[in-house]
Amino acid sequence: MYGMINEAVRGLVTSAFGEDKWTKIHERAGVDESFVSMKSYDDDVTYRLVAAASEELDLSPEQVLTAFGEYWVENVATVAFAQLMNQTGTGFGDFLANLDVMHQRMKSTFPDYQPPSFRVIETSEPGRLQVDYYSNRAGLLPFVIGLLHGLSRHFDEEIEIEHVDDASHPLPCKRMFVTLGGS
Repeated sequence: MYGMINEAVRGLVTSAFGEDKWTKIHERAGVDESFVSMKSYDDDVTYRLVAAASEELDLSPEQVLTAFGEYWVENVATVAFAQLMNQTGTGFGDFLANLDVMHQRMKSTFPDYQPPSFRVIETSEPGRLQVDYYSNRAGLLPFVIGLLHGLSRHFDEEIEIEHVDDASHPLPCKRMFVTLGGS
């Protein structure tokens, strides 16, 4: 993952818990304190930061990842990638449907970028979307759920997310149903 991801983990920790907690987390993780935004780092660095944050903050890794997804949208994506986000969609559903296009555009800036892929399907229920998430990185579904919640706030859209158990569908993905406007 790129350094900007790890720098954003630092931003989340320092803004919510303070600089002292960040020092303990990066030391516990055994990683450098700062990162070069455009440099690619081994994914293990990010996973170690999440594990250390989980231990140090007494939160589950899922809680850390969900909070990080929300933080990413609200404090990084809407600032650093505002123009790209505006070009990707004008509403929550439209934006989701164009995520793969956005990720393809980002590959020109980040040559080693290995983006996830999303398939968004409108269901027969009005306001309900099936979202299939594909990634070669394990364990990031809570991050994606946090991203979806952050995007819903960005687009001023209430949502409910229902994750479908992996054994309940045959595809090699994580499946969710997102209901717009809540239940």
